[in-house]
Amino acid sequence: MTSTLTSYALIARDLPTAIKRKAAEATVARETAYYEANIGKVTSVDDLLADRRLYAYAMKAYGLEDMTYATAFMRKVLTEGTADSTSFANRLADDRYVAFAKAFDFSKAFGTSAMGTDDLSSLGVTLPASAAQATGSLALTGPYDFSGTNEIGLALTTKLDAKTSDKGTIVLNRQSLLGYAANLSAVTPSELVAAINGRIAASGEAGLKGKVEASLDTSRHLVFSTTSYTDFGADGVAGGDGADADTSYAATGSQRTVLVESIALSDASRTALDLGFGTGTAQDARMKGVVDAYLRQSLEEDAGAEDTGVRLALYFARKASSVTSAYDILGDSALSQVANTLAGLPATSGAATSDALTRRAEVIASKIDIPSLKDPAKVEALAKRFAAIWDAQNNTQAAPVLALFTGSGSGITADMLAGLQSLRFGG
Repeated sequence: MTSTLTSYALIARDLPTAIKRKAAEATVARETAYYEANIGKVTSVDDLLADRRLYAYAMKAYGLEDMTYATAFMRKVLTEGTADSTSFANRLADDRYVAFAKAFDFSKAFGTSAMGTDDLSSLGVTLPASAAQATGSLALTGPYDFSGTNEIGLALTTKLDAKTSDKGTIVLNRQSLLGYAANLSAVTPSELVAAINGRIAASGEAGLKGKVEASLDTSRHLVFSTTSYTDFGADGVAGGDGADADTSYAATGSQRTVLVESIALSDASRTALDLGFGTGTAQDARMKGVVDAYLRQSLEEDAGAEDTGVRLALYFARKASSVTSAYDILGDSALSQVANTLAGLPATSGAATSDALTRRAEVIASKIDIPSLKDPAKVEALAKRFAAIWDAQNNTQAAPVLALFTGSGSGITADMLAGLQSLRFGG
């Protein structure tokens, strides 16, 4: 049977190829395709938990597969988020929950937003009310070539009052710029602004028409501003009731907002251009990172089905750079197993006091140079050293110690984790 060291080295020497092979496996490819096709539809915690297939994929990606059944627990993790240090995820000893909550933070806006201000004269301040203005981060110098595959895609959302929001999309490419640009291979910033305002008008009364406008500021940054809006109703004249009633919104005030987000390209052949609002979308952010994590997790799990030591070595190689102290190692049962093996320590068992935990942390820190874990070469050397020791100490045909990665039967007991949590949060 292939040794742990050899198996680990074969995977680690060309990890991208190993992950690519894993991604091509029928089951993995099928689940990844479903995730990529549907995660863009998810806009809330309820949406994620309602689609069991998406939810299970996301949980596995973060090594939480064994907790998939605990939807009430995970709902609390997600709804409380991580912004507050006292949130549920932040109070848990396991950082996987923090990572999961950050990945699926549906309160985060993936764009540039702005809010208007109210008239403050009643407070003795002379500042008048202002419109909401979302400004791009780039100065538009141009010209821009839209004769080929280049494309800009933006979604604009404007809040009109406490209950009303309207939305529209702006897509600028070779087709949509016809009639606005004199030369598609050299489109000027002013022509882009004209095309954007044309698309805004085309979105109609139910969209952004008359409610948002684009312009260039003095530094040539693209600006989206809220504007005043009046609809005279079905009769087209002021006054009236029912279908003839007028609707009016001010351009200014704290009730007026504008949000600018990037949207996916119209097809895979397009090339994204940035006007100062980025090119990444919320879907991109929740797709690539999660898919990468899922593939790596799948690779490690399958390697562990053959040899637990290989899985431990791969896990250590992935997580080592995030370790800042020996307590980070002690708080992770799999990392603890690697550290115990490298340091020649027995696995911990039974109850432990904070003093005992401190002593163990000191021993690990004396045996493993924690700052060196930021160096990939040194991490690789430690992973291979661990694999060699594992070969010498273990029967590699034994069943994998899956509990190291699921929390059950871990090298650190509940009492010890409680001690860790007290150390971490000052309890």
